[in-house]
Amino acid sequence: MKLLKEKFLNKDALYPTSYKEFILRLTRVADVSKSSGSDEEKAERGKAFGSVYECFMYATMLGIKAQYPLPFERGAAGTKFLQTKFWKPDNLVEYIFISLLALADFPFSEIENLTEEEADTKALDLTKSMEFYAKGGFELMATKSKESPHYFENAGNIVSFLQTMKPLAS
Repeated sequence: MKLLKEKFLNKDALYPTSYKEFILRLTRVADVSKSSGSDEEKAERGKAFGSVYECFMYATMLGIKAQYPLPFERGAAGTKFLQTKFWKPDNLVEYIFISLLALADFPFSEIENLTEEEADTKALDLTKSMEFYAKGGFELMATKSKESPHYFENAGNIVSFLQTMKPLAS
């Protein structure tokens, strides 16, 4: 499992470029460590997510909880961001990794015996699966945002949206 996790953490996840504007609307991209007191700075400080990877992790967890993976072609349709091994907190990254393993069609008895190449291939499969669930989560968020444009500006709504999410009917 150690080798597979190491390979997974060294992968670059992508998010669908079609959600880039939406993600940036919810994510702090400006440096807010120095205060100028401007309205723009206050708006930036109030954003729900401190970074793109936090928004991506949230969307992934939402997609997993809703059991809502959506196909996603990586290539030109994807936007790269921070490598998985740099995501924090570690326990949340671990939770996502274990969730993806549980959802994967892969015999657990074989995990410890993977070769480097097999582990790398499986890690890429897990990363793609994570991207599918993230895309599903982003779609759910975008739909909710269309219904209520300022919904995700309230941190409490972010928590309750995830808490109340139920698996979608197949």
